[in-house]
Amino acid sequence: MTQSIVITAEHASNAVPKSLPSELRARFAESGAVKALASHRGFDAGSLELARALARRFDAPLVAATCTRLVVDLNRSLHHRALFSSFMDGLDAPAREAIVDAHWRPHRERVERELTEALEQRRPVLHVAVHSFTPELDGDVRTMDVALLYDPQRPLEKALADRWLGAFATRRPDLVLARNRPYRGTADGLTTHLRGVWGPDAYIGIEVEINQRHVVSGRGGWQRLVADVVETLAEAEGRRDVRRH
Repeated sequence: MTQSIVITAEHASNAVPKSLPSELRARFAESGAVKALASHRGFDAGSLELARALARRFDAPLVAATCTRLVVDLNRSLHHRALFSSFMDGLDAPAREAIVDAHWRPHRERVERELTEALEQRRPVLHVAVHSFTPELDGDVRTMDVALLYDPQRPLEKALADRWLGAFATRRPDLVLARNRPYRGTADGLTTHLRGVWGPDAYIGIEVEINQRHVVSGRGGWQRLVADVVETLAEAEGRRDVRRH
C-alpha cells in the first residue's frame, strides 16, 4: 500500500531562539541549563538525522523543530502542563503567548498544511513523527531498541505497525521491538491532535521511537539502524525498490 507521506520531528533541535528576551536567554547560559540542553531534556538526539533520511527516501516533506523543547514543547497541547519547562517559570501570559505564536503555532500550522496538501493528492496520508528516548529515566531502564506509537483502535495504524514491525523483526532479529512504549500512542501529542482533525480512513499517525543508546554507540551501528528504519518502512509500504544490506 503506497500512500503520501509527511515526516515531522518535534524535538529535533536544542537551539535557544535568538528572538527570546535577553533575560530568558541568560537563563539558558547557566550551567544547569546548558547541561539540560545537551541531554534528552533539550532534544531527541538522532531524530533530525533519521527524519531527514526518511524524507529523502520517500521524497516527503519534512517539518522539523528549530528550537529546544525547553522553550516550548511542540509535541504538547496548549493546555498541557509540560508545554513550558521549568526554565520558563515566571513568564507572564503575554510572554508565553508570544513564544507560542513564534514557534508552536507555525510548526503545527505547517504540519497541517502539508497533510492537507498530501490528502488532496491521495488518501490516506501517512504521518511519521520521529522521536528518540533516553535509555534510562528515573531509574527505569528502557530495554526496547525501536518502538512504534499508534492508536490500536484505528485499523490502518495498527495494520501499518504490524507490517513495519514484522519487516523489522525479519531484518533485525537482534533488536528488541515494542508497541506503544515507552509512551502510549494515544497520549497527548501532535498525532493525537491530528486524529481529531482527520478520520481513521484519511490520517495514519505513527510515532517512531529510537533508543538513544544507538545514537551514541558509534557511527556504524547508528547509520545501520537509520537505514533499517527507512527500508523496513519501505517494505511495509510495499515499495518495490527495498534496499538490502
